[in-house]
Amino acid sequence: MLYTLLLPLAHSLILVLQYVMKAAQDHGHQELGPLLLLAALAVVAVAGPGFERIRVRFWLGEEIGRRDGDNRFFRHAAFFVLNMLVGALGFLAVAGWLLVSARNLTYPVWGWRPYPDPAWGGPHPIGVVALHFAAGVVTFFAGPWVIVRLAGLQVRLVRRFIGSGQAG
Repeated sequence: MLYTLLLPLAHSLILVLQYVMKAAQDHGHQELGPLLLLAALAVVAVAGPGFERIRVRFWLGEEIGRRDGDNRFFRHAAFFVLNMLVGALGFLAVAGWLLVSARNLTYPVWGWRPYPDPAWGGPHPIGVVALHFAAGVVTFFAGPWVIVRLAGLQVRLVRRFIGSGQAG
């Protein structure tokens, strides 16, 4: 889960780039926007693949070798887009798992409303607590399964687009 919570380099770069471009615009330097965007893409193209290989090795113990060759730019660009999507899904899965599990398993402690409330389990408090607790149990056990699959998909993306596919 920690692997998934540490967003890939691209997510962090987009966040930083947003503030840098806003500051350039606020100070009357709109012409720097495209230059900053190109610089950010160059940083991702140069540092992104190495960062992802290190992240996979440190958090998941997978050694992925470097791959050079033709179509390197296109492979890295495809990896950038796909990894951002899968990384965002993984982050949302972990955050959702933590929030939904914690909230539903401890529902009577917080989130309690005066009854009768016809939503989420009927007008009786026992039905509401039972429904929330059941959803919390399902989420608690199903969430890690989804998270592991998304992390595995990220590792396959690293191998396919920027790694050699072999240890080394």
